[in-house]
Amino acid sequence: MLFFLKKSITPFLLPPGIFIVVFLVSGWILGGKKNKAAWLCLGMAGFIWIFSVGPTADFLMRRLEAGFPIPNNPKADVIIMLGGSTFDKAPDLSGIGAPGPGTMERMVTAARLQRRLGVPILASGGNVFAHDGSSARLAKRFLVDLGIDDEKIIVEDRSRDTFENARYSKAICDHYGFKAPVLVTSGYHLKRAMHCFNQVGLKVVPFPCGLTTWPHKELTWRSFLPNAASLETTAEALHEWLGLLFYQIAPSS
Repeated sequence: MLFFLKKSITPFLLPPGIFIVVFLVSGWILGGKKNKAAWLCLGMAGFIWIFSVGPTADFLMRRLEAGFPIPNNPKADVIIMLGGSTFDKAPDLSGIGAPGPGTMERMVTAARLQRRLGVPILASGGNVFAHDGSSARLAKRFLVDLGIDDEKIIVEDRSRDTFENARYSKAICDHYGFKAPVLVTSGYHLKRAMHCFNQVGLKVVPFPCGLTTWPHKELTWRSFLPNAASLETTAEALHEWLGLLFYQIAPSS
């Protein structure tokens, strides 16, 4: 019983749950005055709760990740690995800068795949803003640490977004004569990435990593408790859907 209470109460003592509690209490206090502020507080509590639970995150992610199964026996002459978030000034074991969780998943997957196929890794990702570090150069350092031969890593550090990832990766593939690339990126990012690579005329085999949904995924009572991980997943999914909408409006950008 104590364990159940601990698991039930803790989500409401930490963000985003604590904000739900604040809005609910505020709405209850203001409710006696029957003003619109009370309803606004209750509405905000419900809004935060809905967007910070597992079912909402899964609903938004499922259609992004669908249609991209992990290939059973991929064939490729190069592995294109797209960069992601980084902590570019963070102290690290072998230098300065560390990958974010999603970027780490991509790097580890690319390294494991490279061990199987023995082909080069093309790490794609430049400086999004002037003060940022290159995710591709950071990835190379980590890939070498993971045991990948330095000569098996090609760095593309000019791209600032997914469309430029595709454009500059195609130029490198054309230069080296790569004809059968496999594309490694987060499962939720593949729909947008595949759109961009198709736009530039580079045919790639999608290879997802970091999947958060799968067939017959079970929900438990804990799935309906607010938590930061689900809120972050929801935000990532919404970011992708907005990106796909942008590409519908400006397909060549």
